[in-house]
Amino acid sequence: MTTGHRFEISPDDPFFDPADADPDTSPDIDFYRFANGGWLDANPVPEEYGAWGTAHELHSRNEDILHDLLERAAAADTPNGSIEQTVGDYYRSGMDVDRIESLGTTPLRPILETISSIRERSELAGVVADLHRQGIGSFFEVSILPDFEDATTNLLYLGQGGLGLPDRDYYLRRDETSRELLAAYRSHVAEMFALIDTDDPEAAADSVLGIETAIAEMSYTNVEMRDVDLTTNKFTTTEAAAWMPTLGLGHYLDTIGAGDATHLNIDNEGFYPAVDALIGETALDDITTYLQWNVLHDTASSLPAAFEDASFSFYGTRLGGQKVQKDRWKRVLGAASSDIGHLVARLYVAENFPPEAKERMEHLVENLLDAMKRSIESLDWMSDETKRRALDKLFGFGYKIGYPDVWRDYTGLTIDASTWFDNRQGASRFEFDRQMGMLGKQVDPHEWSMAPHVVNAYYHPLRNEIVFPAGILQSPFFSLEADDAVNYGAIGSIIGHEITHGFDDQGSRFDADGNVRDWWTPDDRSEFESRAQVVIDQYNGFEIEDGLNVNGELTLGENIADIGGLRIAFAAMLTTLDGDMEPVAGLTPQQRFYLAYATAWRQNYTDEYLRMLVNSDPHAPSHFRCSGPLSNLETFAEAYGIPQDAPVMRPTAERVDIW
Repeated sequence: MTTGHRFEISPDDPFFDPADADPDTSPDIDFYRFANGGWLDANPVPEEYGAWGTAHELHSRNEDILHDLLERAAAADTPNGSIEQTVGDYYRSGMDVDRIESLGTTPLRPILETISSIRERSELAGVVADLHRQGIGSFFEVSILPDFEDATTNLLYLGQGGLGLPDRDYYLRRDETSRELLAAYRSHVAEMFALIDTDDPEAAADSVLGIETAIAEMSYTNVEMRDVDLTTNKFTTTEAAAWMPTLGLGHYLDTIGAGDATHLNIDNEGFYPAVDALIGETALDDITTYLQWNVLHDTASSLPAAFEDASFSFYGTRLGGQKVQKDRWKRVLGAASSDIGHLVARLYVAENFPPEAKERMEHLVENLLDAMKRSIESLDWMSDETKRRALDKLFGFGYKIGYPDVWRDYTGLTIDASTWFDNRQGASRFEFDRQMGMLGKQVDPHEWSMAPHVVNAYYHPLRNEIVFPAGILQSPFFSLEADDAVNYGAIGSIIGHEITHGFDDQGSRFDADGNVRDWWTPDDRSEFESRAQVVIDQYNGFEIEDGLNVNGELTLGENIADIGGLRIAFAAMLTTLDGDMEPVAGLTPQQRFYLAYATAWRQNYTDEYLRMLVNSDPHAPSHFRCSGPLSNLETFAEAYGIPQDAPVMRPTAERVDIW
């Protein structure tokens, strides 16, 4: 085996900084380290973060831009109901720390008193409904999405929920680290109850942990929640109401504005009768204590510093590895992005998204879709019948770039500069009611599931569309000045990733119209699942620390999308270059493509955040999002002259090729 050759990046390179690389690490041994070693060593995780990487750098730059926009809006004298007034007063109310402290828990008291006044279980439905309208999670979740059987119409979806930790396994694992974390969580719950002068905070924490552990035991695992067949179950509302007579699901639906709904989707059939039994068997005082905890947990960031600090101490530091909180303005900006994000985005895109960027992205997306078409047509493991249906789905893809053609309407939302808590709860009620207003109606083709200034992208299987917000369309992911190879390696691989999501283990269950439908022949589906198992096995082998590996089942969809997306992005680049392989600063287009891909994924983690990511996130850690796909790609080895038996490559027989 011949490995270990040196490879250096030119100081004259217009895009790559040689200081970010590690010339002492050979691409044959660890390409991720070769591409990013200098940057990784020079950029430890800042104290206010649990992780720090390319997306965080871009997010931080966007924060500075948005900070200026919000400060200007807050200082401006603008008409009531205008975007600037709404955003500016929201921001001012969040920054008015003195008023927040002077009010103390006064804004919270009416909610807590309503809960304390519950004397009969028949009152729970109305209270839980009102909590949900205010963005406070309790027992289960509710949302409005396209009907999985007729994606032209909106349907009510009920989802398991009610937990204060990231997922069920945090309550049920029995290793020492998990037990210590659960004990820390219990202490945090008790601390929060002490802040509202609860008579016995320790007993309150025990009540909460008892109920949440019971809910965890009846919940699906995070892997099961990825199973489309398992989690798409349509019932009449009458049938569903019969499962929860103690809570009174029928009354709950009436209260949230869904009383006219005839059908709904249930993600976990056994969950709702089990929750109802829990409500019937548990002392009413314990249930009201649990509801009060839901309120404290979900409103902590809207309350005085003692509550926010206590919440950060557990969720930020103990769970996520952050050492200090972000500056106040950043926290308020984050809340604005969550509560009124599409208004914030209107200010952002007006000054920060040139028309040329949208035009260039449209060209890239079309090229990637064409590359996916060629890939499907050339598959040697899929029958012509399934290929035709796969192409039908691909031809049905929609895409959105930058920002909506029609902006979300916030008419009716009132924001006051003096009431931070009320602004946050009011924004939650407004959004909840907006969604309920869509129930049973035709799906709005202009709806975005993500605010346009966010640094992210997504595929929506029920809409069969890919969306690329303006926030991510900046260097190093995308640049009007970068050469084609760099753009295809960075944003091109992300476009390919989102396209491939339409054909991963989940997306492949949906047809061109967004309906759950089996469009595969049995043999082709079996072959797909066989190849998907290879991906699972590959990623299960990535070790984080002793006793903790990547979960190949949990991350399967993202890994299929990473591998397939990188393949089709490379193919699209070759088509675009049309034989023009002129090097730039000594690097061929093929080399620049893979280097751009690797640098896009550079990221450092705190130990705590990394453990949380591996236990609960469907994405693998960044190192493996880089090295995992590359180890399967012959074109990568050819680009850097890497021997087939080099450590960075998998043996040929163990490589996987799906899309």
